[in-house]
Amino acid sequence: MSSSTFGQKRFQPSPPEKGSFPLDHEGQCKKSAYRYMFCLSVNNGDNSKCRQQTKEYLDCRMQNDLMAKEEWTKLGLADTEKSKNSSKPE
Repeated sequence: MSSSTFGQKRFQPSPPEKGSFPLDHEGQCKKSAYRYMFCLSVNNGDNSKCRQQTKEYLDCRMQNDLMAKEEWTKLGLADTEKSKNSSKPE
């Protein structure tokens, strides 16, 4: 049997506004990504204990144009301590 789709519109997927960003092919944020992954492994996957590492990783991605610059409040990280090499996005 063949499945026919007469009368139905064809599905056109669209990318999400957030949650999808370019891969870090050049490894610009590899160190901060490893620190975040290590933190997760040490804390049994509890990401609430790795908020500082999350902020450092996202800051690296924003500084290297691997994701759009966002305010920390929109990312839920406004209350996280500012790291030494972190700068607030514009």
